[in-house]
Order: sequence, then structure tokens, then C-alpha cells
Amino acid sequence: MSVFMSWLILILAIICAVGIMRVINSINTIESLFTGDKRRK
Repeated sequence: MSVFMSWLILILAIICAVGIMRVINSINTIESLFTGDKRRK
């Protein structure tokens, strides 16, 4: 059971990390649209 819990926590951590990265990317895209900056860094 402890192995299952550790895998569950690991998967949840990965999902949270991916979600945070997608939110940061979407915020950067929205900011670039508002500022009119079309340059890709």
C-alpha cells in the first residue's frame, strides 16, 4: 500500500508541475498579446 501511495503522490506531483508550467506559459502568452510583443525569445 505504501508503494501505491508513493506512486500516487509522484503522479500527482508531476501533474501539478505540468499544470503550473502550462499556466505560466498561458500567462506569458496573454502578456505578450496585451503588450503587442510578437517576438519569440
